Amino acid sequence: MHTRSKGRDNLLSTSDLDKAEQNKRSRRVTSRTRRQEVPDMAAQPQQEGFPPGPEQQGGQRNNPPLRPHRQIGAGDAPNTHENRQGIAPPNVHNNFEIKPHILHQVQQKIYHGLPEEDPLDHLDEFDRACDLITQNGVSEDATKLRLFPFSLDGKARQWEKTIPRGSITSWDQCKKAFLAKFFSSVRTASFRTNISSFAQKHGESFTDAWERFKGYQSKCPHHGFSQESLLSTLYRGVLPRFRQMLDTASQGNFLARDVDDGLFWWKTWQ
Repeated sequence: MHTRSKGRDNLLSTSDLDKAEQNKRSRRVTSRTRRQEVPDMAAQPQQEGFPPGPEQQGGQRNNPPLRPHRQIGAGDAPNTHENRQGIAPPNVHNNFEIKPHILHQVQQKIYHGLPEEDPLDHLDEFDRACDLITQNGVSEDATKLRLFPFSLDGKARQWEKTIPRGSITSWDQCKKAFLAKFFSSVRTASFRTNISSFAQKHGESFTDAWERFKGYQSKCPHHGFSQESLLSTLYRGVLPRFRQMLDTASQGNFLARDVDDGLFWWKTWQ
C-alpha cells in the first residue's frame, strides 16, 4: 500500500501537464522569434573599426566584391569645369578696372602667329597700350597678364590655350614663352644672314643702307654680333666710294680705328 501511494504521488496531474505543454509551446515561439530577430550579417553595414566580412564583400565567401554601377557613356562629356588658364595674373583689389577703350586698343593690334608677323613688334605695340593704364597698387604683371590673351588670335590663341595651367605668373615669363614659340630659330638664322651678308644696293643712298642695316639688328636683337664685327661688315658692304671716304676720314685705314671712333663717323655721315 505504501508503494502504490508513493507511485501516485510521483504522477503529474492534468493541470501540471497542461502547464508543461504551455511552457513548451512558449519556448518554441520565443526561439522562433529570436531567430527572426537575428540581423542578416550580409545586409548589416560595416561597423566602424571592423573589416567587412566575406558576406559583405561579395555576398558569399570567396566571391569577388561587388562593384558600383558604371554607365558606358559616362565619360563622353565632361561633368565639371575648372580654370584652365596657363597665364595666371596676380590678385588685385576689387576696385581695379580696365577701361573699355584700353581693351579696344589692345584688340586693334591682334597677333595671329603668322610667319609674316613680327612678334617683337607685337610686344612693342602691346606695351604702348598698357602704358596708358596707371593705377596705384596695381603691378605690371597684374595688368599685362590680364590683357595679353585679348591681343591673340588664330594660332597664337591656340598656343595660349596649351600653356600648362598656372605656369606663367609674371610678364617676363610670358614674354619669354611667347618669343620662344613664335621667334623661331629659322627666323633668327635668316636675320643673322641678312646682317652678315649686308651689301649696299646700287642707287641706294648711304643713309638708306645704314637704316636697313640697323633694321636687321633691331628685328633680331639677339643676333650675337659684336660692335667690331658689325662695323667691319658695314664697311665691307657699302659701295667703294663710301669706303674710300671712310678711309680718308680715318687717315688711311678705317678698320684700324677704335670702335667708338667708327660709330661716331657712321652717325655723323647719316
